[in-house]
Amino acid sequence: MLLAVLERLQEHAPGLASVDIGEDLDAIVAGTAPGTGDTFVIPARERADPNRLAMGGFRQRVTEQFYVAFFISYHGDVHGRARAERFDGFKTAIEDALAGWQPSPDSEPFALVNGEGTPLGNNLSVYVQAWQTTRTLSGKDP
Repeated sequence: MLLAVLERLQEHAPGLASVDIGEDLDAIVAGTAPGTGDTFVIPARERADPNRLAMGGFRQRVTEQFYVAFFISYHGDVHGRARAERFDGFKTAIEDALAGWQPSPDSEPFALVNGEGTPLGNNLSVYVQAWQTTRTLSGKDP
């Protein structure tokens, strides 16, 4: 699913400078010196419902969450106003690409869970959105 989200953003949010996969937001900030519009898809959490089938088979719905983090760097912006104003364009591009998208016919449409912006210092800010969808695990009797 992670690669599907990456490909969806690359294809449907061309205004983003780059889109990549990451594991740890702190490591991304420390190791990559992200610039304006650099975006990362990060796996967040999974929550599984109980097996739906009582006899002969296996069917389990799993709710998956992903973080989509984009960075804004703007020098000469002591109060952060210019960085904050730039959030809207990137947020809109990501939301247009993901909101309501179903990665497979049996998954629920992607939905925004929450979002938050944070200044990181050195004139760099990050905005992180949490998105969620579902997938289904199924199996047969051994």
